[in-house]
Formats: sequence, C-alpha cells, structure tokens
Amino acid sequence: MKNLYILILVLTAVLMAACSNDDEIVSKQPVNNDNVVTQTTTVAFETASGWESVGTTRALTDAGVKTFAVGDKIAVVYTNTSDVNDMVESAALTAADIAAGGRSAKFKVTMTNPKASTSVTYIYPAAMANADGTPKLTALNTQNGTLATLSSSLDYARFTGTLSKEGALPTAASLANQLAVCKFTIKRNDGATDITSAVTKLTVSDGTNTYTINRSAGAGPIYVAMRPVTTGNITFTADDGTYHYEKTVTGKTLAASNLYPITVTMPLKQDIGYSGSERAFTIPTTGYYKLEAWGAQGGGSTNAGGNGGYSTVVYQLTQGTTLYIYCGGAGSAHSGITGGAGGWNGGGKGGNAVSGQNGGGGGGGATHIATSQIGAITANNNLFTGTLTNPLTSLTPTAKSGLLLVAGGGGGGSYYGGRAYGGVGGGEDYGLGKRATPTNTPESMYTSDRNKLTFSGSQGGVGKVGTDAVDCKGGSGGHGGGFIALNEMLDQVFSYGGCGGTGWVITTNAYSRSTIADQRSGNGMARITWYGTSHP
Repeated sequence: MKNLYILILVLTAVLMAACSNDDEIVSKQPVNNDNVVTQTTTVAFETASGWESVGTTRALTDAGVKTFAVGDKIAVVYTNTSDVNDMVESAALTAADIAAGGRSAKFKVTMTNPKASTSVTYIYPAAMANADGTPKLTALNTQNGTLATLSSSLDYARFTGTLSKEGALPTAASLANQLAVCKFTIKRNDGATDITSAVTKLTVSDGTNTYTINRSAGAGPIYVAMRPVTTGNITFTADDGTYHYEKTVTGKTLAASNLYPITVTMPLKQDIGYSGSERAFTIPTTGYYKLEAWGAQGGGSTNAGGNGGYSTVVYQLTQGTTLYIYCGGAGSAHSGITGGAGGWNGGGKGGNAVSGQNGGGGGGGATHIATSQIGAITANNNLFTGTLTNPLTSLTPTAKSGLLLVAGGGGGGSYYGGRAYGGVGGGEDYGLGKRATPTNTPESMYTSDRNKLTFSGSQGGVGKVGTDAVDCKGGSGGHGGGFIALNEMLDQVFSYGGCGGTGWVITTNAYSRSTIADQRSGNGMARITWYGTSHP
C-alpha cells in the first residue's frame, strides 16, 4: 500500500519537523450497473517539513488540519474501450460525504466503458485538471495569495495506478502532493518594518517558472503554490504602490508536500524612467543607497547619434529625504533639412541643412539626481556656478548645492556619408563627435578647434549649418547635455557630429563613485537601490 502524501496547510508562523501518516484511499468493490462505476474513498493528511526552520502541518483550518470541504471534487482520468483518454469529475462533496472532522470523505464517480488493466489517475482538486486529464499547472501562474483559494483550487495532489482486469478502480490508492507552498511575510530592507499588508503585487521566479500574486492591500501572510525547486535561485519582487523591492536568494530547495513560512527582507530597487519632467522620490529608510543615472542618446542624421553616459555613487541618505530626479530625453532625428530637437534636460538642437541635404540630429539630454530642487537643465538654469574653461584643462566648477551626480547625454549625428557620428556622453573627458573624414576618425582640425569650444552646464548649443563644401552642407549634430556641455563651436564650418556631455559625481562622503561613457541608447533613466547600513 502506497503512502498518501497530501500537503496540509497551517496558519501558524512556525514550521515543525515533518512526519508522515500512512493514509490510504480505500475503495469498495465497484458496483457496475451498465458500465457505471461507483467508488467510496477515505482520505487523511500528513505533516510536512520546512525550509528555513522547523515546521508544522499545512492546514485549511485554524485548528491545523487540512480538511475536505463541501463542494470539493476529484478528477479521474482513465482509458475507455475505444482507447481514448477520458476525464470525469466526481460528484461535489456534501456535508454527508465528509467524516472524521473533515479528514476523510467519500466520493462517487461515473466511468463509461473503462478499459481493463490500463492506467488510471486521480487529480485533487478537480480544478487542477485539464479536460484532457493533464494537470492545469498554468493555473499557478497567477494567484491571489489567499490560503482559501490555494487550498480549494491549487493544492495539486495526484495518484497514478492501474484498473483491474475487470476495469475496476484500485482497491487502495495514495495521493502524492505535487507542489510546495510558501507562506510569505515581506519586510523592508531594515529587516524590522513589516510591509506585507501594503504589498499589492508579488512575483516569485525560479528561473523557469514565474508566479504573479495580485492582491488588494491587506493583512498577510501571502500564500503561493509553486512547483518544487532543487538547489535553485529564487528571485522575489514586490510592489506596494509606492516602492519597488527586489531580492534573489541562491541554492534553495522547495520540496513537494511541504509548507515553507518565509520572511523575505526586500531591498529597495526603484527604476525611474524618462517622463519629460521632474520626479520626486522619498527615501523610506536611513542607510546607504546606490544611485545610478544614464544619460540619453543623441538623435540621428545620416549618421547615428552617440549613446548616453553612466554615473554612479553610493551615498548615505536619511529617511524622509526627497530626491529630485531629472531623466534626459533622447535627441530627435532630423526631419529633412530641419535639425532634430534636443532631448529634454540639456540636449542641443541639430543644425539645419541646405536644400537636398539632411539636418543634424538633436543632442541627448543629461540625467541628474539631487537632494535639492535645482530644476531641469535649460539655457537659463545651469548645474554649476562659476566660469568654465576647457574641461580637458579645468574640471573645477562649483556644483549647485544638493547635486549628487550627472550622466551626460550623447551628441547628435551629423550629415555626410557614414563618418560624422555623434560623440558619446559620460565620462570625465569630453566626448568629441566625429567630423566627416575618410578615415572615420576625429580630424586634426577638429582637435585643433578645441580652443574654440565654449562650455556651458546648461545645454549643448545648437549645431551649425555646414557651409564648407557641396558634400558637407548637412546640419551639424546638436551637442549632448551634461555637467559640462558644449555650448557652441566658434567658426564651425564643417559638418561635425555633436559632442557628448560629460558626467560628474559628488566627491564628499561618496563611495564607489564612477562615470563611464557610451552606456545607453534611447531615453535616460535613473535607479535607486538599497546598499546597506554601512558603506563599501
């Protein structure tokens, strides 16, 4: 006689060591009236072991016992004499069918022409059976996190046996539970603040399967039925309407027929995308945060615009502090002879062209993060005070109070066959765009023109219309936004690709600071991630 493994759900917070009860479905000899088979079964349930600690039984009731409920059904899958698989559901259980405090029940099924000595499968509950008799595991993909729904609709158990030589159901059977059940409590990254009641969406992924739990804010815990996992990595994400949290744990095993009460401490990981306006974010917990910013890409012309840069820093922030985030917009491509518009937050407009040629692409906007409301980069709003000289010889402007980091935008692409690309944004050096040259490298004249560059922390200047030769009368690329951004190139007569804006990161009380060029296409973005209670 096989062991019956039906996982018992429990509403307790602790997990006890597992034990098993030898329980069975005892079948009476079928009464076959014109190929109608009636069967009575008795079912009992077992305790289970856990993951993080010791545990207790799964239960449908507060008393700690998984019970059959009125309305439950069992699916029976068999092969008929036409060699076709058939699936039938038992009659819904009534109160009279349930005995022993809910731990046993009898059910009745009707099978038509069952074929002797062929396979038979029981699936409990019947809601987990597809019409062809396969398990409805797709039902696990979206859940509501309640124990009641999980127990009645998702708690999948299975038995596979063989019909007798007379086509009768087995005289005894054991159901083996196929799923692990997790009972989640979600805490904020400080490990003390329980945010379970605020979580409206939880996802759990084992790398192969992803389970999405959509729920209204309310008391926990959150129950999730999952396929078993053996020494795998599990990623959690949670949203509470204001904040987004992510965490990955490694080397975890979730065995079938077990309940796992799990407390997950979820670090904040908030992505903030381009909106064309200032965004505000309130720090939920005092500690160190990794701040990241990506500048926007420059727009294209005949040649592509440069990618935006990347800047990052680990910085201590206090609960309640407001961060102001300004994500740069990508520069627009040219429209015929008209240069593309510069991206929001500092991108310069592409230059216009003469008839029959292409205008330049607009420069990409910078992305910056500050603890004060310093505003977006415009012609009238710089990110620094003081006068800038050539950044290759002087990188000492004074940042506005509260500025933490800037990622430069990429320069706009320019006209002229395949060579006048926009310079990339980011980094502490200047991202020169490429002038039209046969060798596809910055020409010496471009380099010598550095003494004609004027710089601004507000935005890249408007690219100039090329005027030097018939093949170079397209518009120049707009210059990318950044902490130090090109305002204009004096006496610019060639079809230059726009220069990318530089990056910048605060140095005081800052850790793991970096700024890197050529890191992002499209619009800019920012990310705020909990680092910990101590710095690197």
